[in-house]
Amino acid sequence: RNDFVISTHRSSDPDGIGAELGLKALLDAMGKRAWIVNPDPIAEKYKFLDPVEKIICIDSFKPEKNYDSYQLVVVDNSNIERLDEVKRFINYDGSNLIVIEQHDKIDTRKGFFLYPDYASTSEIIYELLEEYNVSIDYNTALALYLGIVMDTGQFKYNKTQSRTHLIVSKLLKYNFPTEELMRKLYEEYPLFQLLAKKDVFQTLNLYMEGKIASVEITRELLKKYNCSNNPVEDLVNELLGPKGMQVSLSFTESLKQEQIKLSFRSKGNIDVCSIAKQFSGGGHKNAAGGIFHGTLKEAKEKVLEKVYKLLEHKEDYAI
Repeated sequence: RNDFVISTHRSSDPDGIGAELGLKALLDAMGKRAWIVNPDPIAEKYKFLDPVEKIICIDSFKPEKNYDSYQLVVVDNSNIERLDEVKRFINYDGSNLIVIEQHDKIDTRKGFFLYPDYASTSEIIYELLEEYNVSIDYNTALALYLGIVMDTGQFKYNKTQSRTHLIVSKLLKYNFPTEELMRKLYEEYPLFQLLAKKDVFQTLNLYMEGKIASVEITRELLKKYNCSNNPVEDLVNELLGPKGMQVSLSFTESLKQEQIKLSFRSKGNIDVCSIAKQFSGGGHKNAAGGIFHGTLKEAKEKVLEKVYKLLEHKEDYAI
């Protein structure tokens, strides 16, 4: 095939974005036609990763032929449900689907290329670019770099290894303003987000004697701050900070339908991704997301029940 569509999971993150842009550079160099088509728009804080807007939303894509005539390559995601409307590109037997990612350990489906020893999908794509001797521009290199930074938790997760740092050392030759980038990615945000965080903290609940924390981002809060998505996405990471905390959760209502976006974080050997997969989601062992169809009350009951069971079966808790 000569016509490719590249995509990633809903609510794309820097690793998915970096891998998409890197793969497009590879396919362009091979003389293929490639479009990056995502299930939803890039979050405002990540838009600087795609300054020339190579990435479009499925709603804006105008196919030149039948959707299933394209070769679909999905990066940073092996859960097809997380593609939402992008699933329309997959033909009846899935033979036009290729998946490249590093999360899952085993998947025997044809066309699924999983590399669990890698810390990020951006690393995998970078090595493909090197293998085919493809040069990349500054913007693509920047996206790959920040994809690796984000998915390794700024190099603190256990899957970070010498290969990770070797790739990063090569990308740093592009002379990124690293201090400014880290500030933009992790520290800078508009004032309304600080006010929203104050409101969200009012919904904080603790369970199992401080082992679990949860917050709610209600429809009313989204309307109050004129947001379509969770304005305090990083708060779920902050909740995991206290000593003894093992799992943190956020529940975000949808503006348009009875649907709740779920975010999970955990420490050590507590695999919250196993729960996320039960709610049309996925991700990493310690950081994952999913979707619940129903009310906020129902979502909390169902999810907390599963988190309780997960922790009750763990003999070794990470502190």
